[in-house]
Amino acid sequence: MNDDGIERDGFKSGDVVVITGGGGGFGKAFAKRFGGNRGRIALWDIDKKLGEETAAEVRAMGGEATFFPVDLGDADAILRTAEATMNRYGTPYCLINNASVFPRGEVLALSLQDWEFTFRVNVTAPFLIVKAFGPAMIEKKRGCVINIASGRALEGAPKGANYAATKAAIVSLTKSLALEWAPHRIRVNSLIPGQSLTAMPMVATPREKLIADAATHVPLGRIGYPDDMAGVAWFLASADAAWMTGQGVAMNGGAVMTP
Repeated sequence: MNDDGIERDGFKSGDVVVITGGGGGFGKAFAKRFGGNRGRIALWDIDKKLGEETAAEVRAMGGEATFFPVDLGDADAILRTAEATMNRYGTPYCLINNASVFPRGEVLALSLQDWEFTFRVNVTAPFLIVKAFGPAMIEKKRGCVINIASGRALEGAPKGANYAATKAAIVSLTKSLALEWAPHRIRVNSLIPGQSLTAMPMVATPREKLIADAATHVPLGRIGYPDDMAGVAWFLASADAAWMTGQGVAMNGGAVMTP
């Protein structure tokens, strides 16, 4: 606390962290980073096997984690899962909206169903999640939200206009929510990853090619890893970022420069 009398708040031991898409990739890295530092992890995922495995890994590290199965395309399921999470853990300190889908297709070939599904999971679900937990967080006057966007929000995506549009929406939603919740001392930032070794890019491109391409096209000479993103999320939730809100933090090895 400085001479203004305002506490520099951040993640504390025992704080509750809700992570969507927590079963694999970035979500698993987030769960292990916060769980390994005595966070209590509410791990949301549609994949029961991955979710249970990640929760077990967090517990094996000495952390606390509970897996909550949820379909983020189902608004009622989101509200039920938020209620179950609150019943189990109480008010969360941090919400990490990480889960997303990426049905691929050129604009002329992309179906309205795929377009709407992408927005339902990637944008509407985070909107519903912050609405579900927001009143309790506001009452406590502490907390943070970390929305996972994508470099595609900045540079577009061939055969992925639906995905890129949702991630641009996430960056904008982050700024608006940050302005609304700043008076309540709740910080809201977005993390903008570059291409990383997760399941999503490997659907279209083999692992070896992703690594080789990054070595020649990324200024820092390598691809990103989930642990890279976990380090940024850890910072954004910490007291070191207590004066930071409404920002989009790009982590991409210099592949996309942002002002």
